[in-house]
Amino acid sequence: MNKFLASPAKASLLRLVGAMGKSCAASGLHYEYNPDDQLVGLSPAMASLHGSLTEMLNWLTDIPPSDRSQARFGNPAFREWHERFVSRSVSIVHNILKTQQQFPQTDDHVDKSVLEEASLSGREASKVTMTLDSIASEDDREAITELCAYLGDSFGHPIRLDFGTGHESSFQVFLFGLCKLGCFGSKNQDEPPSMERLKAITISIYHAYLKVTRQLQTDYVLEPAGSHGVWGLDDYHCLPFYFGACQLQATEDAENNGPNAIHDDHVLQSQGDKYLYYGCVRYIKSLKKGVPFFESSPMLNDISNLPSWQKVAAGLLRLYEGEVLSKRQVVQHFVFGKLFAASWTPSESPREPPSTSTFRQPHDFPQETVAPMARAPWAVDGAARPAIPPRAAGAGHDSLPFTKAPWAK
Repeated sequence: MNKFLASPAKASLLRLVGAMGKSCAASGLHYEYNPDDQLVGLSPAMASLHGSLTEMLNWLTDIPPSDRSQARFGNPAFREWHERFVSRSVSIVHNILKTQQQFPQTDDHVDKSVLEEASLSGREASKVTMTLDSIASEDDREAITELCAYLGDSFGHPIRLDFGTGHESSFQVFLFGLCKLGCFGSKNQDEPPSMERLKAITISIYHAYLKVTRQLQTDYVLEPAGSHGVWGLDDYHCLPFYFGACQLQATEDAENNGPNAIHDDHVLQSQGDKYLYYGCVRYIKSLKKGVPFFESSPMLNDISNLPSWQKVAAGLLRLYEGEVLSKRQVVQHFVFGKLFAASWTPSESPREPPSTSTFRQPHDFPQETVAPMARAPWAVDGAARPAIPPRAAGAGHDSLPFTKAPWAK
């Protein structure tokens, strides 16, 4: 764990998270998220991902929740949804990479027709199953295998039927891998994407991702994984709050609509589709109806007393690093490859099975290989076994000694 905390992998991932947040908070950018035109500002490859996320919502219609009258959390139908997702993830990732190769270097402005075509191809890719053997390029197979591992852990666990910030972090690692492959789009693949592009990807892709995860959480009643209850930020997410706080820093009315604006239900309803932070709070209030906000979400209520969105964003980034990326319960599920690489060696050697067994050996088993019987530390070599005094007649099992109470005289 300590090796990961000091590794370039963790530093690079956190650096991308910070860069995405700074792009959302940057002032003077022309980009502004429009819920009615969500593809604006994206690269063609990310428009393909957006289309795939949109298509995933239709799977919930195809796979409705089963009768869960005997379960508090976790609808078994989620396993069928997740099985379909895993079976089609190769096709989804392959289409993203294929779109990136088709449009390898793009300016910040991409024709709307190109983005719509890329989004449509992403939706179609989400409808078919593809195997790795059908992909000719060995480099593509290797990249797709690694990316599918990150994407496959991004929407909850099919056995535990839960969802938490660890799954959200896997999605962020998936975006990290796409960024390293140039799928975010830039004039030169060796350079990072522009602030305009990065802001569009952050807000638009996370809006699409949240639509899927929230529907999964409500329809299949996924259990919060590792939740701190009312004393946590949220049962399921962390990063959208950080990106949302950064997004609100760049608004013209940021001084009037400060962090305490979350208590105004009109603001949440009218602007929740546009601003990530308002949308997150609105979703929490929809789940916890009839409960005062300061009781159901005391941490968010305390955050609303901060003087500016800049203070909120800085604190949430520290919270993500300390309470998510620094927790073994999250990091233990990460997988590492070439894109998200482990720069350390395992801390312990692989476990080996014992050479012999002490359980129920066959009668003809060589006795020299059987471990000797354990002897009590107080046993003496050659000492005779003390005789057990018999009980009186009618006392029951005569072979057992009397047990005298400590206070008996």
